[in-house]
Amino acid sequence: MQFIHQSALYLHVLVGAFALLLFWVPVFTRKGSLDHRRFGRVFARAMYVISLSGITMSGMDLLFPAIAHALPPSLSLEQFSQRTSAIRQNALFLFSLSILVHTTTRHGWLTINLRQDRAGLRTPAHLLLCGALLVTGLVLVSLAVVIRSPLFMVFGILEMVVAGGALRYAFKRDLAPKEWWIEHLGSLIGSGIGAYTAFFVFGGATLLDELTDTWSLVLWVGPAVVGTLAIALTSRHYRRRFARQNPAAGISAAGAGVGSIGG
Repeated sequence: MQFIHQSALYLHVLVGAFALLLFWVPVFTRKGSLDHRRFGRVFARAMYVISLSGITMSGMDLLFPAIAHALPPSLSLEQFSQRTSAIRQNALFLFSLSILVHTTTRHGWLTINLRQDRAGLRTPAHLLLCGALLVTGLVLVSLAVVIRSPLFMVFGILEMVVAGGALRYAFKRDLAPKEWWIEHLGSLIGSGIGAYTAFFVFGGATLLDELTDTWSLVLWVGPAVVGTLAIALTSRHYRRRFARQNPAAGISAAGAGVGSIGG
């Protein structure tokens, strides 16, 4: 079991480091270009690996914290309880981030592949994924109240908002001009938020331990704040741009020829 946990951890860290750099290539390449589509597909596949390896690790930590982390038998009952409780709390946060990454990545690619036809967003698989994100967000908020964790509170609310927005988009009656493009952009930025947050909270734990609690919280929440602002500003820009265009006239380059990679 420890071998599986460690293997998932190494895969998570290795692919995660690659994805953090790759994230910026589709951001800065021309939308709809061959490079944008090609690197976007690679980024999405990397995010699927990150999310699934994160779910594997966090699931093992939630179910078998003592075995997955090989806690020494010399611990007292109180020490054992404290260690397993801390492991499970961190695991719950990683689990929620992994669900966030998987949901936003899948939603982002389905929206641009399906465009106006949103039937694929109403399948049981996608609805269950959105529902899982909603539930994990609610659990995170509830735990945040108990342990007084601003980090858990911020991300619990964020995950519920993201899940609610995805469900609303899937079932809303009409779409604004090119709204599928805006939804795609916002979802993939949301995926990047999850990846960078996971890096700062878990991958950068050694560095952050040397900082004060206040600065650690700033770095942990920073990706969510910056990403949310980026989504809001970019969405407003494209809504205004598309509103001035003929709704029937597409953007010939945007998303043209994108192959389906939704998993």
